[in-house]
Amino acid sequence: MNNDGIEVSLGYKKNWGDFGLSANGNFGYLKNEVTRLEANKQYVNFASFQTLGTVSRQQVGESYGSFYGYQNLGIFQNQAEIDAYRNANGGLIQPNARPGDFKRLDANGDGKIDEADYINLGSSVPKYTFGFTLNMNYKNFDLMVFAQGQAGNKIFQGLRRLDIPEANYQTAILDRWTGEGTSNTVARVTKDDPNQNYTRMSDYYLQKGDYLRIKLVQIGYTLSKDVAKTIGASKIRFYVTGENLFTFTKYTGYDPEIAGADTFGIDRAFYPQARTFLFGANVQF
Repeated sequence: MNNDGIEVSLGYKKNWGDFGLSANGNFGYLKNEVTRLEANKQYVNFASFQTLGTVSRQQVGESYGSFYGYQNLGIFQNQAEIDAYRNANGGLIQPNARPGDFKRLDANGDGKIDEADYINLGSSVPKYTFGFTLNMNYKNFDLMVFAQGQAGNKIFQGLRRLDIPEANYQTAILDRWTGEGTSNTVARVTKDDPNQNYTRMSDYYLQKGDYLRIKLVQIGYTLSKDVAKTIGASKIRFYVTGENLFTFTKYTGYDPEIAGADTFGIDRAFYPQARTFLFGANVQF
């Protein structure tokens, strides 16, 4: 595979009397492409998820671990829309569909919907990574803020376990299609799922993994040297630290920063990073 990109880091530091400021930021862009596979195969199946089977591939010309599945074109609102979706021979492209089912893209134009219509739905590898650190101090007070994030990747939302009727569905399913005009994004729910709305991989299970997280904020206060000397110390500093305070994202899972190199962009309900607060003191003698 080929990895091409850029990394940029910028810094600034200046003092104005009792006030000091330093800021450092970094930005990275990555273009990842699979160039060759064993035995000159065009693609090999990659990660899988429960009964949905394979949800991503390694494919020549595409990014590592790209998600593949059906592209949904909305939801059939009535029988007339199903009857109008026909191939060149006049046959129904989705004969098993009923109002409330997903309308699938016939990607290869053969007039039917099957796994040959799976297309690239996005990569699990972020295109952009970024972060910044801000340090400020005024007299005896100091402040440090660290933030980081990523963008340009997709996450398979494994919490949406809709492929089996025994699953404990998320409340998002309450917005499913229940009649004409009620939804164009969440298909109807049935026990047998004849249109394979939820038992085959599609872009329904994917969400953008973009996020910006305020990873660390620390506020400190250093006592004067005269006060520190009263206990024989050279420096006494008290501080309060907050970790994972805010996360700006549209991802609806527990945490867009899914951990570990073996996740392949699949969120299997990983435990989210906790928001913590720490109080401490640093005493130097």
